[in-house]
Amino acid sequence: MSSFEDFGRRIDEEFSRLKRINNFETFGKHVDEELKRVKEFVKEDVTPETEKRTAQFLREVSEKISEAAAWVEARNARRGTKGSASDSSS
Repeated sequence: MSSFEDFGRRIDEEFSRLKRINNFETFGKHVDEELKRVKEFVKEDVTPETEKRTAQFLREVSEKISEAAAWVEARNARRGTKGSASDSSS
């Protein structure tokens, strides 16, 4: 089945579901079902991918912070070396 046919079938199913909503109670049940579907989607699909990307981002940031710390330490060490050389020559 083509994706266009699948899309059409899904639209037809949704319209059929919407037509069954004829009072407030049915509407409330429909909203509850949809919220449950959204929560499951977020739990099963969105959250794992978000956590994966967040972990990767944190690793990259950690690496950059380590590089910056090494740079600061090296710069500080060069200053210390220059300072001690000028102190001993006086």
